[in-house]
Amino acid sequence: MVTVARILRSQGQEGELRVRFFHITPADCRGLQTVLVGKEGDFKEYAVESLTFRGKHFDLKLAGIDSLSQADRLAGLEIGVAEESLKERPKGEFFVFELIGCEVFDGLGRTVGRVRDVLPAGSGDILVVDREGKEILIPFHESICVEVDVPGKQIRIDPPDGLLDVNEI
Repeated sequence: MVTVARILRSQGQEGELRVRFFHITPADCRGLQTVLVGKEGDFKEYAVESLTFRGKHFDLKLAGIDSLSQADRLAGLEIGVAEESLKERPKGEFFVFELIGCEVFDGLGRTVGRVRDVLPAGSGDILVVDREGKEILIPFHESICVEVDVPGKQIRIDPPDGLLDVNEI
């Protein structure tokens, strides 16, 4: 299962939910017929009745959630989908969950650290890499991240001079 969204709050009197997707859109999910709702390994499956785009968020209607009070109880919970229900990304594009946990190496094979998070940053993303307890920020750009091996959970970088030192304040 992959966490793809969080329920922000209830929306309306009929049990709708206001939802924010993480680095993914419903278009990345094939059909989105069912979702898992919960947190920390305790999830319940729901059928999706509707999903409507509302600005930067979505309104989601789940089968069996038909009142404001039922929807309020789901606020703050995560939404997950089966990984195999996600559309395959074009070459060179990755889901955030695929990058988190990757080991980052430099051109000489030295370990830089492990990807802890990915931050959206306008025209591109930034890898947040844990380097022996310190945080290193590395632009996720093909000129720097020259090889991404998702199955092997490795990213090889060719950083410009000083990039790995600039974060050490």
